[in-house]
Amino acid sequence: MVTLLYVFLAILILELLIFVHELGHFTAGKLLGFRVLGFWLGFGPALFKFKKGETEYALRAIPFGGACQFDGEDEDARNDPRRFNAHPVWKRMIVIFAGPLMNIITAFIIAFFIFLCTPQPVYATNSAGYQVPVIASVSADGAAKRAGLLEGDVLLAINGETPVPKDGESIYDAFVAAIAGSGADMTVTIERNGETLTVAVEGAYNEAFGKSQLGISISGLVDHYVRHGFFESFGGAGRYLWTIVKGTAQALGSIFKNGIHQGDISGVVGTVGIMVDVARDNTVNLVYIACILSLSLGLFNLIPFPALDGGRLLFLLIEAIIGRPLNRKVEAIVNGVGFALLFGLMIFVTINDIIGMLH
Repeated sequence: MVTLLYVFLAILILELLIFVHELGHFTAGKLLGFRVLGFWLGFGPALFKFKKGETEYALRAIPFGGACQFDGEDEDARNDPRRFNAHPVWKRMIVIFAGPLMNIITAFIIAFFIFLCTPQPVYATNSAGYQVPVIASVSADGAAKRAGLLEGDVLLAINGETPVPKDGESIYDAFVAAIAGSGADMTVTIERNGETLTVAVEGAYNEAFGKSQLGISISGLVDHYVRHGFFESFGGAGRYLWTIVKGTAQALGSIFKNGIHQGDISGVVGTVGIMVDVARDNTVNLVYIACILSLSLGLFNLIPFPALDGGRLLFLLIEAIIGRPLNRKVEAIVNGVGFALLFGLMIFVTINDIIGMLH
């Protein structure tokens, strides 16, 4: 029963973030004089709907997604000044950009209140000035569990050597890289209850990922907690979001370099599963997840790929540079192909999510 409640909360948060995104498009369009034909949440058949003025509002049966439909988005519209493509390029760019911007602003607001309302950890550092890395969690079926490593163990060295971060890396990145390149068997030096131990780990190499994995997550050792004031929370929120952006960029870079492996990308099913897991530990964690998801949704939609907001912005930028619109039919076909590819990717990651949950 509790799990079902967490699933409901996870889906509700996802749909609220999608609502915020579509509300950005909707509000900008209404303010700038665009004709909005439809505004709905979800896909599939409508559970209920109503029409107010020229806009139909609906809640649909499948609670993953939403849309804001403008009149004449993929058509020439010189004969009607309120149709989408009859408006100047700058107005259309504002309307398209407003969706991702609303998600980014929402992420910042959530982060601001996180820093304002909850004490934030200050992490201990070592003599070299790096944060002290500790094992935050140990997976039930990983090599670390078999070797006897425990949550709270302070990581000191891998195979007798202390990893040193490269430029732009954190100490956590350095330990992850050292573990990944250590082969199937390695030694991990830790500190536990003031005692230094060297633990032998066997069978850590993961064939599917092509690297070694201990089955742990790493965080910093908390020295103490501090409360932020109103203005300090603005800076804290900005730094927190920038950390997420850098982490996302590094993850994407790793995918492009090493290819996509199971678990690298999560779809809706996997995302809901992650949210349920973190909620079981502490329901407050859902607030952090909502912040990360909102920022990710905004940034993802700005990728210049057909069917995404970033792809539409790219078409509008080209139109602004050359002084005339591209062929509307060609643009519609490109966006249709992009949508089909995204839909295929969604199916792929959903299947991977289900396979991962079954295993």
